[in-house]
Order: sequence, then C-alpha cells, then structure tokens
Amino acid sequence: MIKKPNFQAWLQQKVSDDSEVILAGKLEYLRLYLTDAMREIRNKAGLTQTQLAEKLGVQQAAVSKLESALKEHELESVLHYLHALGADLLVAVKQGDELYQASDNEGSLLLDVPDVVAQKALAANMSLREYVRVAIEKFSSEDNGLRTALVKLLESDDSVAVKVRARLGSRTIQEVAVELEKCLSLSEEDRIFAVKNVLAANMACGESNRGSSDEVDEIELLDLAEELLEKLADI
Repeated sequence: MIKKPNFQAWLQQKVSDDSEVILAGKLEYLRLYLTDAMREIRNKAGLTQTQLAEKLGVQQAAVSKLESALKEHELESVLHYLHALGADLLVAVKQGDELYQASDNEGSLLLDVPDVVAQKALAANMSLREYVRVAIEKFSSEDNGLRTALVKLLESDDSVAVKVRARLGSRTIQEVAVELEKCLSLSEEDRIFAVKNVLAANMACGESNRGSSDEVDEIELLDLAEELLEKLADI
C-alpha cells in the first residue's frame, strides 16, 4: 500500500499561482490514491481483475482502466466498482472551515483533524485513523467510568444520596446520573445552579435560572446541591 503523506500539508504547499496547475495537482492526487485504494480493496477480496470484471459484467480492460491513475474516471463507474466489493465512497466538500458530507453513509463521518493530531499519531507510530479510534475509546471508557461512579453514589446509603433519591420523581437514577454528568462539564460558577435545577427537576441541566423559586425551598435545594457537589468532587 502506498504511504500517504499529510494531505492538508500537501494542499498548503504553494506549487504555482496558476489555478489550472493547482487543479491539475489535486486531480492527480485524487486519482493516485483513489485507484490505490480500489486495487487494495479488490486484492483483499481475493479477486483478480478478470473475476471482478465478470461480477460487473464488463471486460477486464474496463477494470484495468478504472484502476489506472492515468485515466479519467466517471463517478458512476467508480461507485459500481466499489459496490461490487461491498465498499462505499465517502465524499465531502470543504470550503474554508466548513465541511459538507455528500455521501449517504451515516455510520461514517468525515471530519477535519488538526495537524497536531496527525503529529501525535505519527509520534505514536499509529495511523491517524487508528489514533483517533483509540482516543475515542479511551474518552468513552472514561465517560462510562464517571457515570458508573455517579450511579453507584446515588444508589448508596449516603445521606446526601438518600435526599437526592427523594427528589427523583418519575426519573431513574441512571437518568439523573446522565444529567449530573453534563452539569460537571459546566463552569464552576454555573455548576451549583445547574445541579440545583436537576434536583428541582424543573428545567434542563444546561440552563441556569437563578431567580426561579417554583414552590420549592431554594435555600434547601442549593444546600443539597452544594453537598452533592462535594461528594462528586471525591469521585
């Protein structure tokens, strides 16, 4: 497999002021790495060009042409090629900082990744995709760990937990744990009021309405929120 350079760094290199030359370079890059990926997918499927041509109902020469970086490629032909191998083509259009995904595969998203992430992946001797996946798994496990700890606290015999459970209403402990997890991502100034709102169960966690009394004892709620935050700090 061809070792692919940093695409963003490649794009930022000034090779010419002529827009036609710049466009030609982009097309060459696209053809080179698209055809490389197509050949790799076919080889992994254990098919020869002739065998794939039979699946597509075309001549072997047509498959050879599709796999050549020197030829023009119709999007419909590329999609047929990939579909026959159980593969998808993910397409996105970038303008400035905006990225628009045009492909219909909702299970995979194309995202801009800062150069610093690519550098970290290189330092870890990992592909960029592998590095991002590992980072997501680590982040997810940390989130799950926090939520598990929150549920464990709320289910305990701790006096604060008992007071909190008395205010659950129709909500489950798991639902409240999710709301509290969101509250912990807020600034320290807003956190106590957000937790109070969760305990009052009268508004979303991310909202902060410090003037609402709503027939509940605000002082009692704030005291309980402060006690709960002290417990959460130990987590």
